[in-house]
Amino acid sequence: MKQLRIFTILIAAILMVSCNKNDDQATGVGDILIVTKQTGPNTVYGISIYAYSLSPFASVSVKGTSDPGKTYLLKSNKNFKTNFYYETPDNEFSATKPAADTYIFSATFENGVSQVFQNILTDKVLPIPAIGKCEYNVIDHQLEVKWTLIQEASSYSVNILDDSKLVFGSTELKNTWDAFYISAAGSGWDVGFTPVAGKTYTVRLFAYLYEPGGGVYNIQSTSMAESTVVWGN
Repeated sequence: MKQLRIFTILIAAILMVSCNKNDDQATGVGDILIVTKQTGPNTVYGISIYAYSLSPFASVSVKGTSDPGKTYLLKSNKNFKTNFYYETPDNEFSATKPAADTYIFSATFENGVSQVFQNILTDKVLPIPAIGKCEYNVIDHQLEVKWTLIQEASSYSVNILDDSKLVFGSTELKNTWDAFYISAAGSGWDVGFTPVAGKTYTVRLFAYLYEPGGGVYNIQSTSMAESTVVWGN
């Protein structure tokens, strides 16, 4: 989810951190967030973990200090070796909210350098956003997505899936926006993809909460609502 939309922003942040490093060094940053979603009548929780760098990773593992016996092994995102991630599988989401913890990242880079860095997670979460409208407007030839604003949300984004494949991702939307409009000719679609009239797609609305003093590269939690829509003419 998250790694598909903020990678370039993270690169800029890492560049500022890395500007005083020697060429043979490598610098990574990590982020861990709570994911909240609806499964049937239940609200369930998982975590997502991300590690980013300007230098290719060879491996990244993560442990929480409260449960050092559990290790999360991250993998590269679509073969981008500077972007590793872990996302809780759907069948492992739980009705129990993750507790606050400090997570330790152990990274080895392809140049042989090793680094340890950390990210602190609180137990703060956002409520699931309420989608008020998700319909295709046949007059304006665009999808209309509207929602109720969440008081503490820092930003929003909208994704569209064709079955399980992500085919559209919006830019980050301001926390004052309560609507978004998508046309087949607009930006954000996967390269070469065009929505098909009469086909049903899944629309996902995400709300994000930044960590204190953070931004899109430092997120505390995200919540997700889902709807379906039949694409029009």
